[in-house]
Amino acid sequence: MDILQLKYFREVAQSESMTKAAEKLHIAQPSLSKTILRLEKGLGVALFDRVGKRIKLNDCGKLFLKRIERVFNELDAGQRELADLTGIGQEHVTLGASSSRFLPNLLNEFLVEHPQVNFRLRHFARQAEMQEQLLNGQIDLSIFFLPIIHPQIHSEPLIDEEIFLAVPPKHHLADRKSIQLREAAAESFISYTADSELWDITHNFCRQAGFEPSIVFEIESLEAIATLVNAGLGVTFLPAYWRQSDISHLPVQLHIENPVCQRTIWLSWIKGRYMSPITNIFKNFVIRYFSR
Repeated sequence: MDILQLKYFREVAQSESMTKAAEKLHIAQPSLSKTILRLEKGLGVALFDRVGKRIKLNDCGKLFLKRIERVFNELDAGQRELADLTGIGQEHVTLGASSSRFLPNLLNEFLVEHPQVNFRLRHFARQAEMQEQLLNGQIDLSIFFLPIIHPQIHSEPLIDEEIFLAVPPKHHLADRKSIQLREAAAESFISYTADSELWDITHNFCRQAGFEPSIVFEIESLEAIATLVNAGLGVTFLPAYWRQSDISHLPVQLHIENPVCQRTIWLSWIKGRYMSPITNIFKNFVIRYFSR
């Protein structure tokens, strides 16, 4: 078994196709197939289920893939650590985030102190994809509105953010300062799309209040949601940070007394994995920034 075999195996596992993997690796498909067969023979187990031209990881393959990902992560960390030690490494941070709304001020303030740093930003709608890329070393840090529960990952709470109920200006609740969420049980809701973490959070609020929301629209854009609410087509949940947005006419926002409607912003990273000096500086800066 050698690194080349492991590299080829990982590419086939990710592509689930010998043809696609061979194209990405720039080698002939028969040569790739022989390499995978030699690896399986050396291990004494089949790593893939083969049905015709289709190939898919079996349970042994999935287990083996998890192990070799650690090998490649360690090799990558070693290369980055040597680059930092010798001064030839570039100062960059790869950051995953579920929203870019709070990033401009955060990054702008950091870059005033560290103008040489290059950021690579990646947006994630779902936590599972962010977790996978964090574990695989594709991102250094992640900022998300839910903690990542995994034995290899540390999640640090940064700040709690209130979520309001937004209603049209002429709504019968519009003159109220606050409400019990159960008072909105009969309302038509304009919701974020199901691939948004806010969909899960806000639906859970409704369940805590004893009802399932009646969804009349699902929309990705909060600006579009605000427009529909203002037009009297329904109510919605509005995170506090949108109150500082550039949307000209936000709906009326009501504090929800019960249940407590808020979400926590979390910063996550891999426990014990090598972190470049500049990534560590940025991590500590983010924690201080939100503590203010």
